[in-house]
Amino acid sequence: MDVSFAAVRNDDRKLVRTLKFEGNREISNGMLKTVTRTQTNREIFGIPGATLWRSLNAISSRLGEPPRYLDREMVGRDIERLKAFYHANGFFYTEVDTSITEFSPGRVRVTFHITEGPPSFIRSIAYSGFPDFLDERIKTRFFSRSQLARSQINDTTFQVNRQYSVERISDERNRVINTLRRNGYASVARDSIRVFVVKDRVDSLQLDLMMHIRPGQVHYFGDVNIILQSPDLNDDVVSADTLRGEPWTQEPFEIRIAIEEGARTSPKLLQQRILFKPGEVFNNDLYLATVNQFQSLEMLSLQQFSLTESGGLPDFSQRHLPVYFSLQALPRHQIRSDLFLLQRLGLGAGAGVRYTNNNVFRNAQRFELGLNGSFEYITGARTTLGEQRVLRNLEASASYTLPFFAFPFTSFNGNPSFLNPQTQFQFSVSQINQINFDINANFRFKMAFEANHSRTTKSFLDLIELEWYDAAATPEFIQNIRENITDSLLVQRILEDFRPQFSSTLGYTFRNSATNFIKRDFGFYFEGSLELGGSIPYLIERFAIGRDSLQSTIPSFGRSGRELSYSQFVKGSLDYRRYHPIGNRSVFAWRAYGGWAYPFGQNPVIPLNRRFFAGGAGDIRGWNPLRLGPGDVPQSEITINGGDIKLAGFLEFRHLFTENFLSTDWIISVFTDFGNIWYGPRSQFSEGKFEFSEFYKQIAVGSGIGLRLDWNFVVFRFDLAYRMHDLGNEPGTNWWNRSILHFGIGHAF
Repeated sequence: MDVSFAAVRNDDRKLVRTLKFEGNREISNGMLKTVTRTQTNREIFGIPGATLWRSLNAISSRLGEPPRYLDREMVGRDIERLKAFYHANGFFYTEVDTSITEFSPGRVRVTFHITEGPPSFIRSIAYSGFPDFLDERIKTRFFSRSQLARSQINDTTFQVNRQYSVERISDERNRVINTLRRNGYASVARDSIRVFVVKDRVDSLQLDLMMHIRPGQVHYFGDVNIILQSPDLNDDVVSADTLRGEPWTQEPFEIRIAIEEGARTSPKLLQQRILFKPGEVFNNDLYLATVNQFQSLEMLSLQQFSLTESGGLPDFSQRHLPVYFSLQALPRHQIRSDLFLLQRLGLGAGAGVRYTNNNVFRNAQRFELGLNGSFEYITGARTTLGEQRVLRNLEASASYTLPFFAFPFTSFNGNPSFLNPQTQFQFSVSQINQINFDINANFRFKMAFEANHSRTTKSFLDLIELEWYDAAATPEFIQNIRENITDSLLVQRILEDFRPQFSSTLGYTFRNSATNFIKRDFGFYFEGSLELGGSIPYLIERFAIGRDSLQSTIPSFGRSGRELSYSQFVKGSLDYRRYHPIGNRSVFAWRAYGGWAYPFGQNPVIPLNRRFFAGGAGDIRGWNPLRLGPGDVPQSEITINGGDIKLAGFLEFRHLFTENFLSTDWIISVFTDFGNIWYGPRSQFSEGKFEFSEFYKQIAVGSGIGLRLDWNFVVFRFDLAYRMHDLGNEPGTNWWNRSILHFGIGHAF
């Protein structure tokens, strides 16, 4: 913050204690405070006089924030800033005045008196100089997607009838620029488009806009030049390759690729990342997408890209623009180790080591080997089974990733609608301990594809996911269900949940995200997924084994006398998150989640590892992980873990209350989470089943406060949550037992 004391003597300094705005109806106080440079010292939770950070600064100038003294020159400049801000939003007749009142010795109140006046409206907009394209659909699409142009008056003029806003006009200018740049007009810039505003002679609040466009000439891609340097900067052995003619270029243009020997890379890999053809009409979107294609290769770094060899401004007097890429290969081998703390049901720690070869066969294929292990110590009070346990998790994994689509999607390689394509083969084996059951062995194989469709959208396809796992209920859990359930057939059905199982899954996920994944302080996040499970074992039993009546089991692999059960199911989920900035220091975030899984076929139970669970630091806070639901069934009576249906909502307000204190930003939050899981319609249990007439009564609610330590590259989170509506809580339980301290890495959502 710029604070000048040049015009104020030390003995005349007065503290700005209160900042007020009067007369503003259309624009909020919070928004206006972001405009003025005159500010007050921050207060804790808005409590008058609770200026902790100013007090810390009095102790040491490195702590807190300095006192916000009155600067009359700055107040005068703030008047002009406020007028300019109102003018930018269509209030051309706004007047701003100020008064400064000393209500106690050394403390003043600064009040800005605002007379907003009526807003002005854009009546129409006309486009002059917009070029005619060979494809008329380009022009039609441009006007149909305009936020300004509405009903058409003639070929180039449209009705608008929206309030004047500089931001809206700027967005429209950018749309024009982007449209022209992706259709050959490479030289167009902001100063190529001039906007004239004309007031109506009778009604000065009605405005007509004229957007005058000077697009320049159409440009084409020229020669493409790529150089890939070795990780060893002293490597001077270079192999060169030149591609000319179809299918790579239009005559007489070339793609020239130079690779230093130590880079160990095939020229074909680099050529395949180019999404345009030299000689074609210039398309800035394809040019930038090609840049992103190179950046996505984890075996190299992009040093420079430009339309000139020197990296300077292009020579737009030439119709064909050459393209230059300077790349550097990264070291092939990498070993990384991690140590971490975790908190789920108790406290624990873990470690992992991972080896990566990022260019196995000269085409950016990546091979990884990983080993991870963790333990967590919990007490009997957390288990509800009256003893202490140490939960362990061991996992070994191997993966092989290709920077392109493998069969059966090879035809999509090089398609601009599928950017940064990847194919991954992954195998893992793990052993996991949980409260009520242990997974003695879990073998998993997956063949997956992923690609970007645009800057914000991405698709994931798990074409084949096979999983075999051997789960076993703990002796305490078996004893618990036998003591509480008298129906022996039902006991047997519950224990079937822990027999060895084999599952297959075909899954698709679509993600649209426009937010900072670390900060999560603006924009949105959407993810939708759909899974179809059990198809492969069903086909094995139906056609390979050829049983007359299906039993939802197949022979085990190498295990005599026992068969593997499977379940056919369909599962879907929707996850939407929104982040609303409030001023420049606060964010209101919310999240809505819904999931549904339905088993069909002979087996009415969803596989254990495909069910929905609730509770934990990254879910509904106030409950331990996996310990909420189904419905209002007490945890001591739960016999089938997880549920088939999940509904959840999350609200959180975050406020940055001090910056760069102990080298980090400190954020305080207030949150409320609510939701639950339920058994589905095919469940054999009446308790915990989803019923439209009852489910809203079984919504658990947890609220609390939290602290975030933001280091820009990572966020540490501490949340103290209290169960406001605890479905399984016994009357008279101490309130402290209804609260849980969560901690984690990153924001909860």
